[in-house]
Amino acid sequence: MTEQSPDLANDPPESAYSRFHPLTPLVMGWKAIAAIVAIVGFQNIDMIEDLVKHGVVNTDNLWLFGLGALGIILVAILAGGLPWWITTYAVTEDGVFVREKFLSTKRRIAPRQRIDSVSVERPFTARLVGLSKVRIELAGAGESHVDLQYLGRAKAEEIHSTVLELARGDVPSHGNAATNPAPAEAAPEAPESAAPSEGGDGSPSIVERAESIAYDSDSTGELLARIPTSRILHSLVLDISLMFWLAFSIVMTAIWLIASFADGEFTLSFASLAALVPALLAAPRMIFSRVDSGWGFTSRATATGLRARRGLLNSRSDNLTASKLQEMEISQPLLWRSHGWYDVSAKTAGMDVLESVTEGTGRILPVGTAAELEATLSHLMPPTGDLIVHPAMHDGAQAPSPAVLGASDTALLQGFLAAPQAQLPGARPFHWSNPISRRTHVYALTRHALLARHGWLTRTVTVIPRDRIQGVELSQGPISRRIGTADLAVTYAGGTFHISNIPVTDAAALCATLGVDAGTSRRFSERASWLQPRLLGGTA
Repeated sequence: MTEQSPDLANDPPESAYSRFHPLTPLVMGWKAIAAIVAIVGFQNIDMIEDLVKHGVVNTDNLWLFGLGALGIILVAILAGGLPWWITTYAVTEDGVFVREKFLSTKRRIAPRQRIDSVSVERPFTARLVGLSKVRIELAGAGESHVDLQYLGRAKAEEIHSTVLELARGDVPSHGNAATNPAPAEAAPEAPESAAPSEGGDGSPSIVERAESIAYDSDSTGELLARIPTSRILHSLVLDISLMFWLAFSIVMTAIWLIASFADGEFTLSFASLAALVPALLAAPRMIFSRVDSGWGFTSRATATGLRARRGLLNSRSDNLTASKLQEMEISQPLLWRSHGWYDVSAKTAGMDVLESVTEGTGRILPVGTAAELEATLSHLMPPTGDLIVHPAMHDGAQAPSPAVLGASDTALLQGFLAAPQAQLPGARPFHWSNPISRRTHVYALTRHALLARHGWLTRTVTVIPRDRIQGVELSQGPISRRIGTADLAVTYAGGTFHISNIPVTDAAALCATLGVDAGTSRRFSERASWLQPRLLGGTA
């Protein structure tokens, strides 16, 4: 939230505010440089070509353009220096405050009661100078986050740990909260896979230093999953949709080149290269973004929740807790099934997008094995309980599948993902006007969750804990009334899940059951009353 009034009851004292790292203007300035180059350069390509052709720009006066470029860089750095000077931040027992004080005062506040997750991001340019950004996600829609950019690596880890402790309710008795980092995060342990020091004098070896840089020293807590790069590359080859778009981009670029040469209009001018190079780089960029978002993925169970780290050039570390989880998706593409790989992503109230392909936001297990899936879900996901069939719902299953009746929550989800749709109990579209969804979609209830499976080439199971549901809406259009179907909209903090084209009786039964959940389950005032994962003391 943003406040304009300088008179706030919980406003920290002036001594509690600090400025960001002095190198912040240097990191932020490159954006202004890129904008100037884009405006001046690409919009005046023809004029620059004419100047070079007529000899106005040559090797004799090239130094003048070099001075101009240097001037642009200095102006960009100075332009980034003013926001750095007027912006300060404070971390107290009430939350996180970011203040911009110049002609007027503007505050952005993250109250500790609304903090959903905290991540540490290291963009490539900031990573070069050892800086990090702390992003604090809040419960709400839109841009519900507060950024602390940029901080030194040690300071970012200290604030990351402190804010997580505040969100969990461990409030320091006095003073600036950032001065009391959690012991578990303040002193990272040596990576488990690092080789022992050769010198024997306690100094880190070359392997230890290299791994510390590559994995950003994320080594605190119990290791749940570490995805090797070879598995990431192998999964890309087996991703049908990615390979289709890769082949499509290559074919379309080839057709464009052939057509240009055939008409005799293609010339290797600067303008032609400016249009051709992005097209040629589209496919490699698509592949690299997928590799970059999953490279070096490591997840660990810490005292403040599950921490997942990923990224090659732009690294990111996210923290998720069971009490903040609103929705989870488990996906398995067609060619992954023989290898037993799964893709798991999660959503909290502060995350609008369940998963970003380029940034991996919300992705808690890319290309994980069955064992890694079991470890991840046991530490993070609340229990689902056994499948139940509502008396008023028409069970469309042909026969009960033993694969669905697993002994654990993870086995239940794996069975719900792997079993043929016809053998799954639950509601499903039935009318001939839905030829695809009637064979791929199914919705079922367990004692503690709503399950939904969809997809053919890529099967996906969506899990929504029933105690997170805040509202349910039943709707029926004129065509739906004619064919006897209805739609449901299940609302939870930060999102809405839609159930479409199921029989009216099934929709009414689900609406009644989930409406009771929305009216009662959300009345718990203490987080300890919510269901907890099995390895955090919960029961199925």
